[in-house]
Amino acid sequence: MKFGGSTLGGDFGYPSPYAFYPRGMGYIYLSFCFDTLTWKDETGVIPWLADSWEMSDDGKAWTFHLHRGVKWHDGEAFTADDVKFTFDYMKEHPRPKWFKTLEYIDRVDALDEYTVVIHLKKPVADFLVTIAGDVPIIPEHIWSGVEDPKKFRGKEAVIGTGPFKLEEYNKEEGYYLWEANEGYFKGKPLVDKLISIKVSDTALALKTGDLDEASLWRKDTDVVTEFEANPNFKIIEGPGYWVLQLVFNCEKYPTNITEFRHAIAYAINRSEIIQKVVHGGAIPANPGILQPGTEWSNPDLPGYEYNVTRANEILDALNFTDSNGDGIREYPTGEELEFELITIDKFSREAELIKSQLKEVGIRVNVKSMDKSTVDTILKGGNFLLAINGHGGCSYPDILEIPDWPASTYHNDSYDSIFDKQATTMDFEERKQLVYQLQAMITDDLPVYALYHPRRWAIYNPGKLDTWFYTKNGIAHGIPYELNKLVFIGAEAPATPMATATATPTSKSIPTPKPPGFGATLAIAGLLTVAYLFLRKRGR
Repeated sequence: MKFGGSTLGGDFGYPSPYAFYPRGMGYIYLSFCFDTLTWKDETGVIPWLADSWEMSDDGKAWTFHLHRGVKWHDGEAFTADDVKFTFDYMKEHPRPKWFKTLEYIDRVDALDEYTVVIHLKKPVADFLVTIAGDVPIIPEHIWSGVEDPKKFRGKEAVIGTGPFKLEEYNKEEGYYLWEANEGYFKGKPLVDKLISIKVSDTALALKTGDLDEASLWRKDTDVVTEFEANPNFKIIEGPGYWVLQLVFNCEKYPTNITEFRHAIAYAINRSEIIQKVVHGGAIPANPGILQPGTEWSNPDLPGYEYNVTRANEILDALNFTDSNGDGIREYPTGEELEFELITIDKFSREAELIKSQLKEVGIRVNVKSMDKSTVDTILKGGNFLLAINGHGGCSYPDILEIPDWPASTYHNDSYDSIFDKQATTMDFEERKQLVYQLQAMITDDLPVYALYHPRRWAIYNPGKLDTWFYTKNGIAHGIPYELNKLVFIGAEAPATPMATATATPTSKSIPTPKPPGFGATLAIAGLLTVAYLFLRKRGR
């Protein structure tokens, strides 16, 4: 059984809680080895290491009743002490790029071997997803002796309670091999081995049997069409939960001028990008970033319909004019209006088309493509004017905390205040209106111009595995892939529907679990999850 595709594969770091690459695929690899208190399926949050839970009336204390009989990969027993240790350890050794919400935790008490209480400094609306469903529980008997977790590697660093054990990792090849945890507390996985590798031609790999499942998106519409008539494969389509956006540096001239950003937005023809570059494999993005159709997406935002006339009017008013008639405007100081547009290699075609569209309004940009980690580093450092970048997590409000993530050049105290308020508002309708306000402010201030949300598909051989699905609002806090570990447990997993969990907190309304979003992913090449006979090991 082999998996892969155009959006998966490659190196996403060592899959330990402190070494995985802080984007979606890195976390998914981590989740194969480690479990959380809650998890998610097609409908939302479900019990996982915790069978049930209650919330205090003030929303600041959560009591979890743990599943009994769970073992770590090395055979040691999992207890409430491990849960307490995990949160204490992660607070002492923070990893803010991913587990930022740990700052909300006041303390954790282990009441007995299977009961633990998490006390918060203030209510957290998305607690069941952003904390309980996101923080990987680690074994105290191993990590208590680790002084520098960022440097901790090797077999012990990936001992969890999860359905798979990491057997091999090759950073240079982007190769991962996991072996099934036969003693998994949710049942023995359906596959014996998982392998993640890169593939250069997804369609060919499917046809030749080198792949049994492939993840596709954007311009893969041609591949999807090709396989629709193939009786040996099935296709499922899921929401993108991902956005490609134009990121403005709001601290540097001239992109620090709000009206200038508006002009660029009016000059961009998103429909042309979707048709010419991704062949219809996307939808125009909500300017408020969140995926249309989710409960948080504001459907009434005005947007910036393609309007060259309007773009020119704004630029003229800002005194960016073409005084020498060469087709390129000049700054008010006389220099030509020219700057760099950076992006990762995957989105170079979008960048080239935007370059030509902006030239129509007298703005010259030079496209510079780089690898994703370099672009992330540049954005974080604020050393850019204009960039094309993307991320997942577009199904939950917390992705709005830093609209231009991974950059952080947008500053608005009023926006920050509303964000903080919604994060602790437990009433769903009240919170939704606050989230709507945030999206309206993003649309007005435009620190980013959301270009499109991609369509997403999985093509698979049902004879190998027929349990694929897309997770409601994405895996954990919004990771859009079909690689939920439940897929590999399938029908063998004991049914633990939400309704059976004594998860009935209080008389207070608890919104449906809504994880935060996170930087998920511009994926790259191919993830191969292989459940096949060992004699074909490395025969890729």
